[in-house]
Amino acid sequence: MTKADPCRFCRLYAILVVSFAVLVGAVSAAQMGLGLAELARYEQVLPALALNAVRSLAAGVTGSALLVAFVLWAHPLPLEQLRAELPRFLKRGLLVSGPGYVVAALAVIGSATLVCRAALGVPWSSLRPALRSVTLLDWGVGSLGALVDAGLIVLLAWRYLARLQAGRSSLPTKLVLAWTFGTGLRMTVGLVLSLLLPS
Repeated sequence: MTKADPCRFCRLYAILVVSFAVLVGAVSAAQMGLGLAELARYEQVLPALALNAVRSLAAGVTGSALLVAFVLWAHPLPLEQLRAELPRFLKRGLLVSGPGYVVAALAVIGSATLVCRAALGVPWSSLRPALRSVTLLDWGVGSLGALVDAGLIVLLAWRYLARLQAGRSSLPTKLVLAWTFGTGLRMTVGLVLSLLLPS
């Protein structure tokens, strides 16, 4: 039986949240910045990115990090130990998703701001109005999305993580299977949620 490390799951999740958020923020800034640069509307880049980060991107980052963290955490564990410890870590996964959402939103906005500043010359002074343009409703919508996504990931982990471990597949195979199966379901739930929530 592998020695239990209660902090390993949280460390994995924290590293994944920040890494995914920085990557998503940089890519989103590059895509949106290039599109708006053609229209010479640089002043709209950061407000649009901040709104998008809070309402949807951070929630997606939170769920993706949780999904990968569960697979990475479970991979070295013997099957019986995984089954014994899984209920406790499912609760932990739900608990860390709230702070993870806030960290993800700030990291997405931060990396997007750096890319916009470096690539487009967007002034630092535009960050404050961009953050002010995000309302409490936007934070509420994003938080709800993150909670629903985290709940879905926890449900998938509860139903399938032990089965995935029992298959004795390699870590890359487990990640591909979990990502492929989880992404389609998460996208469907996200689409339904976006139709129900105010725009």
